[in-house]
Amino acid sequence: MSGRTKRILYHIADGMLYLVFGIGMLFISVFLPPLEEFPRGDAELWQYPLAVALSAVGLPVLLHECGHLLFGALAGMKLARFGFHPFTRGPVAGETAMYPKNGKHVRGKFFALTLGGAAVNVALGAALFLLWLLLPAHPAGCGALSGFVFYEGVRALLPAELPAGKTDGAVLSGLLKRRPEEEVTLRVLTAQGMLYRGTYSDIDKELLFGAPVVREDLPAYHALLLLQAQYLLSVGEEEGAQEKLSRLLACEGLTDEEEEEGSRYLGYFGGTFTAEKSPLYGVNSLEEALAEKTKKL
Repeated sequence: MSGRTKRILYHIADGMLYLVFGIGMLFISVFLPPLEEFPRGDAELWQYPLAVALSAVGLPVLLHECGHLLFGALAGMKLARFGFHPFTRGPVAGETAMYPKNGKHVRGKFFALTLGGAAVNVALGAALFLLWLLLPAHPAGCGALSGFVFYEGVRALLPAELPAGKTDGAVLSGLLKRRPEEEVTLRVLTAQGMLYRGTYSDIDKELLFGAPVVREDLPAYHALLLLQAQYLLSVGEEEGAQEKLSRLLACEGLTDEEEEEGSRYLGYFGGTFTAEKSPLYGVNSLEEALAEKTKKL
């Protein structure tokens, strides 16, 4: 099955889930007559459009990202980036990036981080539905909002690779099946965790240079190349580091941050290197290694 066919199937499934959970729960909450055994108070009509408006501006997405953040923090990971774009027209409305504080149990930590968004959506969606169903003086909008919140969690678990990247479901599937891209991601995260309080001397070279082969347009590959370059710089192999950085800047699909980071390190060879910010959003061992090297020159 081609990638285009898989994306079409994903969008069909996504649309059906939206109708079943989002629109379906909105319809039920407005038109379902109260059950005698589950009395519900008189609904204030303004609460229904408010619930729809909150969904439209991205409240379910915000809850999803908070779920990633919560589960990642509980698993022992440190926040690198947290973003929420309520009025975005693009495919990405939110982002939560974290890395571990050490190199232990990284697979489990990354699994928890990835699962957290959907878990919080599903749990809160179910809780809102129960509030609407069981409380006599319920907030009427709980029923309307519950479906949209629940839908955001279920759709994230659909396994698909979209132009904006993999869904949570696809990443979880890759972790369970030990696919190359997820294995590279785990190696990157393990190295970042080891560097949180350590140095490149604590990293086994095989961890970075024995990774599986993956596509060169993937973010995991970009992060791996940068780590490889940093490792080579820290042990004095400047020619190899320059080759890695040149390869990184030749990759397609680089973000502005990745291109800036690669250019910054490549500038070191021309004598213009400055440590204006820590590499990889918090890992600072390379600056320490270069400072130590400068003292010896």
